[in-house]
Amino acid sequence: MKSNLFFNCLLFVMALTIGACELTTTVEIDLPDYTAQPVVECYLEPGKPFRLLLTRSYAFFDPLGLDTSFLEKTLINGAVVRIFYDGDTVLLPNTLTAESDPLKYFNYTASTLVPATPGIEYTLDIVLPEGGISSKTTMLPMVHWDSVVVERSPSDTGLYRVLAYMTDDLSSTNYYRRLFSINRLDTVPEQDFLVDDDLNATGLFVFGSGYQLKNQYIAYNTIVHISKDYSDFIESVQLATAGNENPFQQPSPIKSNVHGTANPLGIFTSLVYDREKTRVWE
Repeated sequence: MKSNLFFNCLLFVMALTIGACELTTTVEIDLPDYTAQPVVECYLEPGKPFRLLLTRSYAFFDPLGLDTSFLEKTLINGAVVRIFYDGDTVLLPNTLTAESDPLKYFNYTASTLVPATPGIEYTLDIVLPEGGISSKTTMLPMVHWDSVVVERSPSDTGLYRVLAYMTDDLSSTNYYRRLFSINRLDTVPEQDFLVDDDLNATGLFVFGSGYQLKNQYIAYNTIVHISKDYSDFIESVQLATAGNENPFQQPSPIKSNVHGTANPLGIFTSLVYDREKTRVWE
């Protein structure tokens, strides 16, 4: 008798649950008007031309159609872009260029190459009809991998991992971005995270993959020496991305190091990195 009562109660609860799931309610929410902002991405890579991408932001629910007018709607053209350093001035013409492996686009490109000398201070100045944008950054020294080691799985399954070793300069606070890719650079990295040396007492960093590599696979280990501004920027972008995937998370603002009356977002920084390409051999 008790079993029948329990069974009947369970059916009743299930009926209520199913009935509740079938109810639909339309809720209209008036969203505030969104004002697009200029977005700056300028990474100074030693030995490569001065290049900058200047785009405009979109509201969250704006359509992003990939038709022929996408670049016209997204790219901001007609700006005056200059970078000052060490007594020189570089004017970046409004020229669309691209680089492959991985694919990157720029709409302001100069022929002048970025000097690799650490400690040089760079000043960015952008003039737009709606206002100005400015920022400063300093060229950081490159940090190299000490070695990259391939290890076979102890279970002898034909799988391998790589261990990448790097020595940190403990005389200053440093920030790094570690990336690990397999076979190709133009895909989402297997690993992409930020790290600093605040709690590193030995100066030695070891970054490893899982036992996921097979014979003839190519492992790309990249270590980027970054500024705190860039670390804060990337962290805020990652938090904002995670917030878009979680309806219960509060929105995360982007921490930019570009400022001005044009109300910009973005980053202006040096980009120095060491990348080791390692092929797995039997």
